[in-house]
Amino acid sequence: MLTVDYDRLGLRAGALVLDLGAGAGRPSFEPFRRGADVVAFDYGFDELPPVRDLFWAMQDAGEAPESAWAACANGDAVRLPFRDGTFDHVICSEV
Repeated sequence: MLTVDYDRLGLRAGALVLDLGAGAGRPSFEPFRRGADVVAFDYGFDELPPVRDLFWAMQDAGEAPESAWAACANGDAVRLPFRDGTFDHVICSEV
């Protein structure tokens, strides 16, 4: 089940997407498939290693373009470690 209408976001290859409150990463995977560069960001550190592993597996299986990259970051959403204007799109779904 997708809770984000990705077509309405106007995602393009190379766009930088922040999935704020990524949890298990479900909202992160579709932008990655579409060629966006994705940062899955979550407060729960234990959630992130499986998300990272699935990003790698998707790329290895050809489900995401080789030009796309993805990363996971741990932190607090009220103290984001990114400069204003860093991201082209921010997803915050099921948080």
